[in-house]
Amino acid sequence: MRYKPYLATALLAALPMVGHAASSDCSIPIGAVLPLTGSLSATGQENVKAVQLAVEEFNKAGGINGCTLKAMIYDSQTQPSTGVDAAKKLIDINHVPALVGAYSSGVSMAILTSATAPSKVVQISAGSTSPAFTQLAKEGKTGGYWFRTCPSDALQGVAMAYVAKEKAHLKKVAVIYLNNPYGLGLADRFKDAFTAYGGKVTSMVVYNPQQPSYRSEVAKALAGHPQALFLVAYPNEGATILREWISNGGAQKYLFPDALNAPQFITSVGAKYLDGHVWGTVPGSMDTPSLPIVKKAFKAAYGHDFTQPYDANAYDAVATIALAMEAGKCSTGTCIKDHIRSVTGDPKGTPVEAGVAGFKKARKLLAEGKTIRYVGASGDLNFDPQGDVQGPEVVWQVEGGNIVNKQTMSADEIAVITKKLGLK
Repeated sequence: MRYKPYLATALLAALPMVGHAASSDCSIPIGAVLPLTGSLSATGQENVKAVQLAVEEFNKAGGINGCTLKAMIYDSQTQPSTGVDAAKKLIDINHVPALVGAYSSGVSMAILTSATAPSKVVQISAGSTSPAFTQLAKEGKTGGYWFRTCPSDALQGVAMAYVAKEKAHLKKVAVIYLNNPYGLGLADRFKDAFTAYGGKVTSMVVYNPQQPSYRSEVAKALAGHPQALFLVAYPNEGATILREWISNGGAQKYLFPDALNAPQFITSVGAKYLDGHVWGTVPGSMDTPSLPIVKKAFKAAYGHDFTQPYDANAYDAVATIALAMEAGKCSTGTCIKDHIRSVTGDPKGTPVEAGVAGFKKARKLLAEGKTIRYVGASGDLNFDPQGDVQGPEVVWQVEGGNIVNKQTMSADEIAVITKKLGLK
């Protein structure tokens, strides 16, 4: 099995060090399993940068109880088996108490059930949105070691149904979805919500990744004569499916979720086929004081702005782990788990922001025995008992070959729609 470990401290050595750096005499490892190759590589490669930035900034702020935080990053290749092998290596050999990852819900689910939960290692995902994780937690199968800094697709599925009915004015939609927890969860949620809106889902067609052709799946989806296609896919297979949909005369109206909010997907399909024909949704970041701080630091470090969904969420995943370690004066998975909510969701805690200055403030307050509330770059991180957070959904379209945000739906707005539709 091929692994690609990266040490954040080494990769960011060129960044200027400011303030009081952490001691180099001791280090605490955290893991990250992200898609550096495979269907989600474009997103994974950018998320890694956010992870590295958070590690570097926490070290500049003094580290974890005086020790250096060290990120050990492995490539999941967007494959569950590879992700599990990487996670087990991080746990068994590198002895990480927590890891960030994965991105794909299918990979994250495999890691959670086979590696992190059984080993009592905290797992925080920045981009795994399947509602299946919520149910797993309710059943007590995560041990409380699962968290995510992105909202569940229970929200995105409703937001997409709203967009389909109220914005695109659609009555009949075909769904083609990936055969994994992400695809199944989002497709089912959309179907329930769109049907409650009075719409009709003409077909629910599942597909397996890495096929040379998807003509059979496209033919099944076309059979119901839909007005539009809701495609729940990753960029590589999604581009292949959509090209076959177009070549077979499918309706030129599309609904795309977060996974297809990707420039490389638009380029691969061809902007001329998408301009003015797309309605999409993607979990967004709330307008918090931390967001511009992280964006500025990211651009200073890498020379460009955020380019992928969930970059801010990846930064927040590291910050959450680090602050929990600092608060608990510990580096075990159980201790981290037990302190995460105390540093993110305490309404009486002093608000602290991201960045070197924010982390210094947090360390000082904790050293004085005071409570804090980390205000994330992606939004408030008030984790519920299942490890979920609430957040907005951004409605987007494709114009001139570019992704253009059109509307932000707050979690409260989506909750009102959900209740109106009679959904839970």
